[in-house]
Amino acid sequence: MERLDRRLAEAAAALATLDEAIGRVPRSLFERDSAILRLIYTFEAVWKACQQPLSQREQIEIASPNGAIRAARRVGWLSDEDAERAIKIANDRNLAVHMYRGDLGSEIEYRLAGHSAVLHRWLDALIRRAEASE
Repeated sequence: MERLDRRLAEAAAALATLDEAIGRVPRSLFERDSAILRLIYTFEAVWKACQQPLSQREQIEIASPNGAIRAARRVGWLSDEDAERAIKIANDRNLAVHMYRGDLGSEIEYRLAGHSAVLHRWLDALIRRAEASE
């Protein structure tokens, strides 16, 4: 339980930094890139926080972000719509490696607020599940 609490706290802290970056408008190119980096590490923190309760409470072993998203949807922690959106976050995370391509950073920046909302709902579901198990 202690490990899950730590993971959930780390994910919440990461999400707070993403929200802070999203709140800065207009953003310089440097701030935009920083916000995208925050999206990347926040997504990592949330899907990894999802791994442990899936394994321990649902007996579902996953090793990838998309596997965590599909499993979270299957057990009701993500709606169908949020699961589709979470897959898009994973895709943007993967695309961010190629931000040297012209407008890719701007495209991801445009989706940051929506991505943050999905990550909030996912993390909230994980926290509620953890509290219900105590």
